[in-house]
Amino acid sequence: MIKFNKATTAFCVFAMTTLGFAVSASAQKYKTAADTVKLNKEYGEVTLEISKLNSKLIAQQNKTAGYQSKSASTAQDAVTSAQGSKETASTATNGNVGDAKKAMKQARKANNQANDAKDAMDNQKDNVKDMKDLNEKIDRKKQKLADLDKQRAAIMALTAPVVKQQ
Repeated sequence: MIKFNKATTAFCVFAMTTLGFAVSASAQKYKTAADTVKLNKEYGEVTLEISKLNSKLIAQQNKTAGYQSKSASTAQDAVTSAQGSKETASTATNGNVGDAKKAMKQARKANNQANDAKDAMDNQKDNVKDMKDLNEKIDRKKQKLADLDKQRAAIMALTAPVVKQQ
């Protein structure tokens, strides 16, 4: 078993702490007061990107209600058409060509409406996915803003005048 004395332990703690601060400081993109112009420009660009993403998110949220009502109504229409097609097909079994044509027409209509209902459900799923993606992008941009705020605070701490107490 290795025994460490207090001096060795203190040195290790000091070295690790110094290394940690050095790594975090080197990760900063903006480090000096001269970089504040670039930092402010990037901050403005990121803020603008967030507002654009929020606008897109609101548009997607507004589409959600339309997709939900469309998928519900097209599904109901498909069921109604299928029932009508089934009834017409049962009367067409008597051999009347007109009834058979009518049954085929209603069957196509029911099939088209079922496809419309499927498309509406797919649109709704895509919309939910798009909203999730937009929320993730917004979260990443907000994290970037927080990082820029930290860098700004670090620059301000370095450039703040030292006030002597008397």
